[in-house]
This record gives sequence, structure tokens and C-alpha cells, in this order.
Amino acid sequence: MENENIMKTGTTTVGIMCKEGVILAADRRATSGNLISDKKAQKIYQINDDMALTTAGVVSDVQLLVKLIKAELSLKEIRTERKPNVKESVNLLAGLVYS
Repeated sequence: MENENIMKTGTTTVGIMCKEGVILAADRRATSGNLISDKKAQKIYQINDDMALTTAGVVSDVQLLVKLIKAELSLKEIRTERKPNVKESVNLLAGLVYS
């Protein structure tokens, strides 16, 4: 039986937009219930020269999504001969997540 008084916490990520760019930060701990499975987990991924993302959730799912979105954006850039913008990239990622 799980103790109802235990406070559960999740991953913390933050993004700050500045004049000179964007700052992304995330905690590094990966947990599985009460077990700390990794104290140095990667939660910030660079997608291309202009985009990055922060993550929370199942690591294997995140790694696959990062790999897929990088490939999809590279293909889109080759086909259209221009870099996809953020809105297009988000729509592609949403399609991968919700399909």
C-alpha cells in the first residue's frame, strides 16, 4: 500500500527567452518510483542549429522521439530547400506523438 503522505515530484524544466537567445535548463535526476535510476540523465536535446527541447517522461520514448523529429526535419529541409520553422517543427512533433 502506498503512503498517501509522500509528496511526489516530477521533472523540472524551464525555458527563458532573452534578447540574445534562449536559455534551457532541466534537472538531471531520473527516477522510477522511489528509486533514483540515473543522477546524470540528459533532458535537454539539440534538434538542429536553431532548436532544442527539454523532456520529461519515459527515457526510451524521448530518445526515439528526438531521433525521429531530427530525421523528419532533415528530410523536410532537403525537400523544401529551407529550414523548417518552429511552428512546422512543433506540428511534426505533435503528429509523431499523437499518431
